[in-house]
Amino acid sequence: MTTELLNRQVFSGGDIIFKAGEVPRCAYLIQSGAVNIVTGREDHAAVVTTLTAGDLLGEMALVDAQPRSATAVAKQTTTCITITPGDFGMRLAKSDPLVRALVKSLTRRLRKTTPS
Repeated sequence: MTTELLNRQVFSGGDIIFKAGEVPRCAYLIQSGAVNIVTGREDHAAVVTTLTAGDLLGEMALVDAQPRSATAVAKQTTTCITITPGDFGMRLAKSDPLVRALVKSLTRRLRKTTPS
């Protein structure tokens, strides 16, 4: 049996998890709580979606190593499992080549539709 050590981070409501334009360090899997994904400048910011337990955030940056396309803000106390680029890359490398191609293709397409 393989035992994996999961790194967790807890964010308070209003904490910025990451900002648009930042270089990615990891992705997050929400265990509990909620996170608002926000786009636009501070004076014209808009919540695009709210993610909750079981949702991933910041995963696009692990696929293509591009800067963050949006800002993530904890809506309430939120616990997340952190996923490093190395962990993600290892798991993606073990996946079927079709799955790898699909993930990369979907990420490219989503980047094209996301305003900078």
